[in-house]
Amino acid sequence: MAEPLSDDTYLPPLEPCLKGETVVLSWKLIASALADPSGHRKNSSAVVGFLTDPLVQSFFTKPGSAFDLSSERSPHYATFVKKTAAIEVTPAPSDKYDINVIKEDALWLSKNARINEIAALRVVVVEFQSRPQYQLLGPISNQDVANLREAAGAANAQTTNILPGLNIASTLDATEIQANFEKPESRKRRIFRTYLDERRHYAATNDYIFTLMLQENLPAPSATDSSRTIRKSFLEAYGMSPKQAQKSPVDTPTKTFHALVTQYLNLLPDSISRSQAALDSVVEDKDLLTEELNERWIQAWLTEALHRMVVVFQLLDLSSDVFVSTQVAQQWFSLFGALSFLDQLQGFPESISDLMIPLQNLACVISLLILNVPRMMGFFAGEVDLNTDDEYLSSSNVLEHIHDVLEGAINFGSYYAVPVLFAWIPVVHAMFSSYQERAERRDTIQNEKAVENYDSTTQMIPSAGRRNSAGSITTIDKRRYDDFLINKNLDRDFKRVQMLAVLATDEAHVYDVIATMSSCLGTSDYAIFPASIGSRMRVTFLDLLRVTYPFVGYKSEPVCALLAVLSGGQGYWDLSRPNNTLAEQDILSLALNDETVVENYFRQALNRFPYEFTPFLSLCRTLYGSRHLGDGSNHELILKLLQRTPTLTFTLPEHFVDYQLANEEDNSNSFQFLDDFPLLSPAPNRKRLTAEEEPFTIPAGTYGRFIVDEGRIVRMEYEHSALALLGKRLDANLLANNYNMELGELSIEETAEAISLLATLIRTECLRTATSEESSSAISETALTIVGEASRALSRTKDIISVVCDTLDVLLDRKPEDQGLIALVACIQFLHAVLPICPGRVWSYMSRCTILSSQGQAGRLARLVGNLDLSDVRFEFLTSTVRLFSSLIDSTMSSSVRRKTSIKQNSRQKQTHDVWLGVSDKIVTQIAQSIVGAVMDVLESLSTWRFSSGLDRMILVRDVIPIVDKVILYTLGMDDINSKTFLMSALQPAAKYVIDSFLAPSAGSLRIQPLLVALVTATQPFGSTIYANRTEAFRAQTEAVLGLARSLVRVANSFDRPSTTVEHQLFKATPFVARVCACHDAFRGPAIELLEALVISTGKSSGEPPSLLGYLGPQTSRSFLQLLSTLDRPFNQAREVNTIWRFFSTIVRNRQQWMANCLLTGKTPRDAKNGNSNATEASSSSILTSALDRLTSISEIEQSETLSILDFITSAQNFWPWTIFTLQKNANFLNELRSFVRDLKSSSLTSKTNVLQACNEARIAAYIAEIFAMQLFHLRQMGQASTFANELTRDLDYYLRDGVAVSGYNRGLHVNFARNFSNQYPVCTLDNFKRTLLEPKSLGVDFYYALRFADKMLGFDAGWVGPRSNGFRSEMEKANANLSLVDAQICLYHAWEFLLLELSTCLPSSDTLRKQSLQVAQQCLEANEETQSHDRVFERLAESRVNLALMLVQRVVDSAPSPGDITQLLTALWATVSSVQEPFEPENISMYRTLLKLLYVTLRAVGRSLAASAASDRHGHTAPAAMVSQIVLSILDITVAKGFRTLVSLVHDSQTSILPSDVALINAILQACLCIPGVDQNQTQVLNIMATHDAVQAAVSLYSWADKLSDQGDPIYGELSLLFLLELSTLPLVAEQLACDGLLNHITSASLATYLRRSNVKPFADSVGLQRCYSIWAKGIVPLLLNILTALGTTIAPEVAYVLNQFPNLMQSSVERFEPPDDSRRRDRTDRAYITLLSVSEIHSLALMTRVLSALRANNARDVPAVEWDSAGLLESVEFWVDRRKLLRERLVTVAPREAEWRSMPASERNKTRGFESRLEEKVIEQLELVRIVLGEGLD
Repeated sequence: MAEPLSDDTYLPPLEPCLKGETVVLSWKLIASALADPSGHRKNSSAVVGFLTDPLVQSFFTKPGSAFDLSSERSPHYATFVKKTAAIEVTPAPSDKYDINVIKEDALWLSKNARINEIAALRVVVVEFQSRPQYQLLGPISNQDVANLREAAGAANAQTTNILPGLNIASTLDATEIQANFEKPESRKRRIFRTYLDERRHYAATNDYIFTLMLQENLPAPSATDSSRTIRKSFLEAYGMSPKQAQKSPVDTPTKTFHALVTQYLNLLPDSISRSQAALDSVVEDKDLLTEELNERWIQAWLTEALHRMVVVFQLLDLSSDVFVSTQVAQQWFSLFGALSFLDQLQGFPESISDLMIPLQNLACVISLLILNVPRMMGFFAGEVDLNTDDEYLSSSNVLEHIHDVLEGAINFGSYYAVPVLFAWIPVVHAMFSSYQERAERRDTIQNEKAVENYDSTTQMIPSAGRRNSAGSITTIDKRRYDDFLINKNLDRDFKRVQMLAVLATDEAHVYDVIATMSSCLGTSDYAIFPASIGSRMRVTFLDLLRVTYPFVGYKSEPVCALLAVLSGGQGYWDLSRPNNTLAEQDILSLALNDETVVENYFRQALNRFPYEFTPFLSLCRTLYGSRHLGDGSNHELILKLLQRTPTLTFTLPEHFVDYQLANEEDNSNSFQFLDDFPLLSPAPNRKRLTAEEEPFTIPAGTYGRFIVDEGRIVRMEYEHSALALLGKRLDANLLANNYNMELGELSIEETAEAISLLATLIRTECLRTATSEESSSAISETALTIVGEASRALSRTKDIISVVCDTLDVLLDRKPEDQGLIALVACIQFLHAVLPICPGRVWSYMSRCTILSSQGQAGRLARLVGNLDLSDVRFEFLTSTVRLFSSLIDSTMSSSVRRKTSIKQNSRQKQTHDVWLGVSDKIVTQIAQSIVGAVMDVLESLSTWRFSSGLDRMILVRDVIPIVDKVILYTLGMDDINSKTFLMSALQPAAKYVIDSFLAPSAGSLRIQPLLVALVTATQPFGSTIYANRTEAFRAQTEAVLGLARSLVRVANSFDRPSTTVEHQLFKATPFVARVCACHDAFRGPAIELLEALVISTGKSSGEPPSLLGYLGPQTSRSFLQLLSTLDRPFNQAREVNTIWRFFSTIVRNRQQWMANCLLTGKTPRDAKNGNSNATEASSSSILTSALDRLTSISEIEQSETLSILDFITSAQNFWPWTIFTLQKNANFLNELRSFVRDLKSSSLTSKTNVLQACNEARIAAYIAEIFAMQLFHLRQMGQASTFANELTRDLDYYLRDGVAVSGYNRGLHVNFARNFSNQYPVCTLDNFKRTLLEPKSLGVDFYYALRFADKMLGFDAGWVGPRSNGFRSEMEKANANLSLVDAQICLYHAWEFLLLELSTCLPSSDTLRKQSLQVAQQCLEANEETQSHDRVFERLAESRVNLALMLVQRVVDSAPSPGDITQLLTALWATVSSVQEPFEPENISMYRTLLKLLYVTLRAVGRSLAASAASDRHGHTAPAAMVSQIVLSILDITVAKGFRTLVSLVHDSQTSILPSDVALINAILQACLCIPGVDQNQTQVLNIMATHDAVQAAVSLYSWADKLSDQGDPIYGELSLLFLLELSTLPLVAEQLACDGLLNHITSASLATYLRRSNVKPFADSVGLQRCYSIWAKGIVPLLLNILTALGTTIAPEVAYVLNQFPNLMQSSVERFEPPDDSRRRDRTDRAYITLLSVSEIHSLALMTRVLSALRANNARDVPAVEWDSAGLLESVEFWVDRRKLLRERLVTVAPREAEWRSMPASERNKTRGFESRLEEKVIEQLELVRIVLGEGLD
């Protein structure tokens, strides 16, 4: 035993536990996991591994050993020393724990609690790890109370009356509470409290394990693979494995069970005695002597005893085939006698008094099992024999002890002993009868012997060698229990036992006791034990009733007790409660198949029906509710009996005498009717019954008999339908004056019972159909049959539904009485039952039912439950009504499609009518709005009602709140509320009313108070390990309240509703929301989601959002974050973990700077202020560090968790840049991310087998790319990016494959699905099922379309699921999964774009990256060619791809890409550009502009590449050049010529989407095309292309109209048109054609020329129009004339000279602009104050032209006129500026962005030595020098 105690599963190494890296699986966590209704935690590997560990199992095979006290030989202390040694725990200065304090606390606890050191150490570690929970669940501070008062609107209320029903008081502020918490004595109290909690939950775990082993199921969830693994392991540990060979399959398990019973009975006295011992008599530390710990001390030991008693009960229940041993019986009844104190627990606090009834019930049923009365009766009947001599019946001493204990318990007044005494009486009676029989037989034999001896002649002196025959007889017949009878004087006088029987039945009311005990052993909210155990306990009582029946007979008391035992307190609403009880454990199933119960009770009740009306119907109702209704059970018997009832018992009226006696010789009181006897006949004032009404007439000749000798109670052999008769009698009750009812009028109670029976029958059948595998949405045919049968005898205009509705109306009109309310409850339940099968009938009735408000009339609900004291009956009526309302709201949603759809009938379905016929949306809308109004009234009244118990209030809140929440979710959770085809239009007014009630600025605090009450209540958790259903109600209430609050905040956030009031109230209550997280693990998710919604909503406000950290306070926020930082360890449930990470991401993103700093640094503001370290440095305990450490094993954790963590990290680095340095320090993290991406397979391959995996991988890769990009960005700022960037280029395969092409979109799937869906459901479209932003979406099968809603709304159609699950549901799942993949790939694209641009910036000269960039650019273009969808998302994506390609090519173009690569890109680009239809349409032009920019950049790159290639290799690369030439000609044709012509037309048409930049872009592309090497060889083709599209004429026209088309006086189109012609003029053939077409004449004759001739046309003119005119002259006309002159020479020279002379002012100002500053000839200094590159280019061109014209004029002076231009003066000025560089540099200005860029660029290397400082200066000087050369003598 020594070594196993050091096992790491039970107690892991201390250091990781104390550092928070490992969470110890406490017994509390294990017990909560096993009892978790969802079953998720039970399935975690941590729980399975813990419970299958040999050491842990030894604590159960040796009960109680987990907390054994150390002995002298015990190795516990040595193990303790080993675990706490310095080598195991290495202390560090920064650690938040002190190992010495841990050791001291463990030894202290071991001494005071008297447990071993290892158990104590484990408790201390558990307390250390639970301190955040203890702090959150600790005292409430003054600050919290003040916030709560303000939230509740109770600013003037007393502290204790802030919220109704709660006593909230606080006298300490937060700092004082924290100081008290940190005191050593407080720590020790917490440790001791933890020990008591662990002890309770260890016992509970023991109980759950035995339940799993023996009942094959855990208390709450159904069986899973994990539970089966645990069960198998424990069976093997106990030696009960099915694989083990057993000699006797019956005896061996029984012996094992009895041995285990003995073990647990040995432990029980200690638990009981300790619970009664004072705490100060056990512990030595006086600091522990507090009232709270004393209460917990008693609770812990009583709870331990209780769970051990449950184990004993289960073991005894399975071993009733043998009597227990004398030792067990003696031991138990000794303990039973010591339980008399249980009655005194009533006055203790609730945590202790709640244990009284469970303990009493257990004491009773265990005693009954030990007595084993059924077997005892079998023994006395000779049916069974004693198996051993050790059975308790063989010990007179034990029997005397039992008798004495029971008498003493009864005398003491212990009511729980009454059933045991009642069971003991038949046993004693059987003993007495056996004794008397034997005594009489013995006396008879002795008398016979005496007579024989008397008559003989021999003397009556026995011989010496002969035995006395009389003595021999006495000895042989004696039984061991005879001594018990003799000793108790029961052998002769049985009156004492008879007196006990009278005491049990008449005075102690044993049947009432049995009924009371059974009422809390079912499945209701008040149930104590799990369903399977409670059922078996009731079976024990059932056995008692069976055995005592021969003594008592059929009476009302045992029948009522039987009904209570069978129902267990279960009512109509519990029918739908989940129940995992097996058939052999279900009492209803056992009773139905028990011949004794059926014959003695059920048949008897049938024979007395309807004279005794209630018993038979109650039995039918109760038994029919069994969950195990197999075909082989008697379940069918019940329904058949109700449909074909053989007899009828009633009081024969005095006036009926038409009968005669029959079979008088049998003396059976039989008789025969001589005339017909109508049970229901019309009154004299009413017409005859209609033909379709069944008369229910007993025909003449029917036999019957009188049941009693006196009176006229008869039972007739009259077969009829009890259901039909019930329906008829209910109808007759409504019009009692119209009928003569021989059976009498039904009382209110009988009416309620009849309607309850019908409701239960229908509801049970509906549930059976819903849970059947055939169709969960089909209407139950059996339920319809029941309705039809009950309606069979009614008139054609009525059915049972209308009868019940009329009954309900009558009852509503009466004064509210308890009996009337019971009948009202039955009617409400009936409406709820028939809602699934006849919804139209229910909705039609509700539209006129007075229980709801309608048309200005107030509803009756408020009147019926208006009293302040909500009695049990009123409460049941209220909850029934609320549950009906809830079902109606659900019906509204689920029928929203069905009401409008005519579905083809299934051939197998008998129903032929539309169940929704006659129900309009108007009716549904009206009722829904009335329901919401009634529910809101209930919500407001919650603060004023006084409930019988806190559980009642809890149940009502649990049922009411979800209605409000569902109205919101159903209405706003999907579809567009503004759409004309909005499916939830019927709920829209109701939803608006709810939202306005809470979110309107005028909304008060009355409606929010119940939410606050529930939140505050949730911080005071139930500490009980029993009452599972009550705990579940508590959980459901809290989750409902959190859910509604979350929905309200989300509605305000998503639909832009003002929510300041609600946000303010909820922010004030955030300390309690945070505390709720510590109360129960199930609350953590909803509470965090509420806080998340609050943070998001306030984060969108324009002002400073409220600080969550400030409202929580420093202590609460610290504990809250510490609690969340455990991230659901050790269970690691993905959903819980993802919720926490999402909350962290929300905090980081939404301006919660203080809490964000806490998350990222692990320090509160106070810690950061008081500490010495950097305030922004992340500590080892920070959430950010945890996230990075978690991702170092990214391949091992679930992908959903990986996504959540990466989202948090990317949010942190995006909103808090300093976190980048924390990431950089963790090299393992970045390396693991690189490794993960490197190993990813192609998304296209993965999606074929697992779409969701492909989604997750793409999204993870997107986050990783974003992280890498941010890393590169910050490293680049520090100049350290090259190394990391180079490493990354080797890991980009996944991004290069899948980064750009969003190829996951399955267009065929979505098109076909939408078409088929519309065909199947013509009243709606798929768009109606689109999810809104009300709830966060996650990748998966519920991503885009609301599958959860669709299941409810379309489930009525068999085609939704399909015959093999291949219906529309699977198609919607596929569509959602496909859209998830698309969304993930779009995110991947954007992240890859970010990363690639960063890489290209960091590595501008990388050949590898250059190739990859061109590859990606080509992928972008190819992806855009594949038209996927015209959805805006894909249109934006296509445009984004083009932008990315443009940026990439721009960055690569300067690095001389290879001709092959750039040509391939050009090919793909041109394919994309040429595929654009109607490029200049408004919807296309934006992307087309980007494509044209990309085309321009690519053409420039192609030109450079081909030129460089031609220079290096004159004979190579002919193929790319030829291909390029063809593409260029196509570009000139389609893009340039045709595009230019189209643009000019659109400009003339004043198309607003066309911009001058579009024309400039065409010009740029033309220029780039003409720069491609080899294009000059295709001048003829170019000329033909231009002529084909009339491009020159279009340009001339645009120039001519430029002044009319000016934009705010700017004739920009004049410049653009001339630039277009200028580019064409570079080709000689084209220039010649331009001259031939009279271009020069158009230039001078256009109206724009008039503006050019003005004297104020200058570069720096006052107006933009004049400046543009100068640009037209300098950029357009002058270069164009030069090109034409160059191309045609002498031929065109006269016209060129003529044109120049047409603009003398411009010619003159071009010279004057360069005059030196000190030139006295200057008249205007403004224009000549600066020099521009354009003006230099102007004089350069003019100098060339004038020189050429001068040369041509020398040979032809007559034709070539002289040009007036002062070349000599200009030459002097040029020489001046060339020689004075500094002055030129000062006067040189830029007039275009490109010039500004050149000015900032250094001069080329060859010119730096000449003193040039910028590239602009270099260009200016070079041109000036050329001007000097041209004008000088150097030009020939």
